[in-house]
Amino acid sequence: NSNILWAVLTGNSDTFLRSKLMQISVIARKTSPLCYLPNGKFVYYRKGKIYVYNNDRVERNISVITCWKEKILGKFKLAYRFLRLGIRTSIALNDEIVIISIGNYLYEVNLYSEMMSTGYKLDEHVRPLFFSEIKGIEGFEDGIYFGSYVGDLAKIPMHIYKREAENKWTVVYTFPDNAIDHVHNIIPDPYRQCLWIMTGDFGEAAALWKAEYGFSKVERALSGNQKYRGCVGFALPEGLLYATDTPLDDNYIQLLRQDNTIEKILPIDGSCIYGCQWGKDFVFESTVEPNGIYKNQIDFLLKWKKGSGIKNNYTHLYVGNPADGFKVVYKLRKDWLPFCFKFAAFLFPAGENKTDTLYLQPIATDKHDLSLLKITREN
Repeated sequence: NSNILWAVLTGNSDTFLRSKLMQISVIARKTSPLCYLPNGKFVYYRKGKIYVYNNDRVERNISVITCWKEKILGKFKLAYRFLRLGIRTSIALNDEIVIISIGNYLYEVNLYSEMMSTGYKLDEHVRPLFFSEIKGIEGFEDGIYFGSYVGDLAKIPMHIYKREAENKWTVVYTFPDNAIDHVHNIIPDPYRQCLWIMTGDFGEAAALWKAEYGFSKVERALSGNQKYRGCVGFALPEGLLYATDTPLDDNYIQLLRQDNTIEKILPIDGSCIYGCQWGKDFVFESTVEPNGIYKNQIDFLLKWKKGSGIKNNYTHLYVGNPADGFKVVYKLRKDWLPFCFKFAAFLFPAGENKTDTLYLQPIATDKHDLSLLKITREN
């Protein structure tokens, strides 16, 4: 029985709760999933290089690391985690070009000419948490967008950027002073012809904003409650499916319906930062993190205590959809290190995944930390 075999191999039978219709394997250590290309090929990052992966083999690799910090300190796992090195997020522009975020620079990498752009420098400490592709939404130009994400919560004006050309990004909208802490995600909604902008983190800054007519109308749809704080979501005909992202309160996978009512679908064991679509299913994870409020630098460095909304020391993997429900198929325990060495979570590639394979990376876990895992549906 493959379930029993996995438990014996890992020495921890309660970490793998998978359906009998799934198999899991380790692809490579210290490897991050990046994105899917429109042609379905998978792109990942490992030790300073981007790899194009297709039909279980590497087609090509391109060197992308340029600075000494990434080259030298990136070799050490704890330094890699503490300094948030490597590629933070990415998106495919087309079958040839991938946009990546390293530090506070945005680069474009041509996977076939193996050329890397000189880069676009963002303001200090600003970076995208996610890129978003906007296409076919009335009043908005098609393209790649992202919102300002910063670690501190100074409530300075936060911008939304749009790619205009290689190494050229323009500000298309700015939130006013004291409105939000930062932008988590921008979700296109073709059913309601709008964009949903997810912002955080506390008070009125925790909000779902609705943008219409090319940002000429941007309004808080819901705000002032941690149940409106999210990082990842998906537009469906029946509403906006998302998971809450709060370390302070109970978390749920839930549906925001047309009348602005919330339908709770499933309670989850912690805040959710990452997710993806997998065929007809949606994938969310639960994060193990602190409350997000630090008294000083020492408090940040030595924080071990979980937030009150984090139910246990496991990061969980939830797979399903509103019609059939969601199930936990996998979980891993957080390692012993303080939270300054990153929260325990699962990271997924960006883009549309129409295959039977799900790639993911556990972060800050006692098993498979920073490894690339593959989960495959069995026919």
